[in-house]
Amino acid sequence: MEMSAAKPIANAQNVMQLEHPKLGVIAYSADDIFFFPQGLLGYERQKHYILVEREEHQPFLWMLNTEDTNLNFLIIDPQVFYPEYEPNISKRDLNELQIDNPQSLFMYIIITLDQDIHKSTGNLSAPILLNMTKRIGKQLVLLDDKYSTKYPIHKPE
Repeated sequence: MEMSAAKPIANAQNVMQLEHPKLGVIAYSADDIFFFPQGLLGYERQKHYILVEREEHQPFLWMLNTEDTNLNFLIIDPQVFYPEYEPNISKRDLNELQIDNPQSLFMYIIITLDQDIHKSTGNLSAPILLNMTKRIGKQLVLLDDKYSTKYPIHKPE
């Protein structure tokens, strides 16, 4: 299944703000919030997130929890550094995300940054799927050993 490159959607009506310790004040609307019915692994109670794109951090995005400003994740489209990445997405997962149009499905992985870029990794075994139209998110847990939780995102040249 082919997925589109991500662009966060921003709307000018009903603006809310959150103050992030690293990114400063972030303005967003209710239409920008993604609802994760099951939360994320280890954070099952936190269900509302927004995506924040900063030019200086591209191709990465920030996924910020709207209830706890200390809960945030650096994410990236895995195709950026692993073009062959194709995890198995079940019909059940697609149904939970209410996917009507494959173009509305976006996939990201969580990045763990290290001061030494060569030690930075991406979690390929638990991708995040987003329905960009209905603003629903889900973190998959892949049961096969094909993908690592600590895949190096920077290969020496």
